[in-house]
Amino acid sequence: MTKLMVLSVVAALLLVHVKPSKGGIVPPICKTDWYDRDNPDGQGDYEDLRHLRREYPGQICPNPSRIEAVTVIGNIPAEDTGRIFKAYNTEVGFICRNEDQQFGRCKDYKVRFTCPCP
Repeated sequence: MTKLMVLSVVAALLLVHVKPSKGGIVPPICKTDWYDRDNPDGQGDYEDLRHLRREYPGQICPNPSRIEAVTVIGNIPAEDTGRIFKAYNTEVGFICRNEDQQFGRCKDYKVRFTCPCP
């Protein structure tokens, strides 16, 4: 009975971290720290991968599967701020230019990426 309980707990823990898919088992994913390398002063808020990788070497995987951006104050998802973004993807990163905003300027954002776990 005890062995069965232990096996059930182990199986449940594995299911939390590993999810089956059509092609087999998908490796667990990890999220990076939040990065805020720029402020919206001047031209806008540039949280682009080129600069982030230079400032945080080895901390962002080569091919992130997802990017998230939220405001530094309040953690409001970028898509809920009503701003227009020049880039918001895993190839370029996140760019909000003040010149693209109809009213006001960009907010201050931070970003993080989803990567395969090491």
